Amino acid sequence: MQLKKYDYDRLLYEYREKFDNKNPLQYTVNFLRNKVDKYNWVGIYMVEDDDLVLRAWDGPEATEHVRIKIGEGICGLAAKEQFTVVVPDVSKDSRYIACFPNTKSEIVVPIFNNGKVIGEIDIDSDLIDPFDKKDEHFLESIANFLGSLL
Repeated sequence: MQLKKYDYDRLLYEYREKFDNKNPLQYTVNFLRNKVDKYNWVGIYMVEDDDLVLRAWDGPEATEHVRIKIGEGICGLAAKEQFTVVVPDVSKDSRYIACFPNTKSEIVVPIFNNGKVIGEIDIDSDLIDPFDKKDEHFLESIANFLGSLL
């Protein structure tokens, strides 16, 4: 199956132009899920003490994983190690904490403020290996923009 090509520069411009300062987290998850078909579930977790706490999400259903310890699972790993984590096939990664039966891959991008991880964008896809360097760069740009405002 051929993946749809996206103009991530145009999407980033649109994201910033229409940005909603009143509800930045929900705006971000809605924008990402609605603009990129392969992003089946999008969540933003924020750091609270030693946990990641789900603050906004968009997807077909809620997750039971609304609180994740830093260091646990793919989300916890990204927060602890402070870098983007891409899992092309979650069935082959023992660190993956299953949220939805249809999820095949995941990307988690830390959100920084003053050099410190304050949250992260978590995206699940129902496709195997859909995330490339363009997705990483796009999502890191979104996370950097968001982090500068929080």
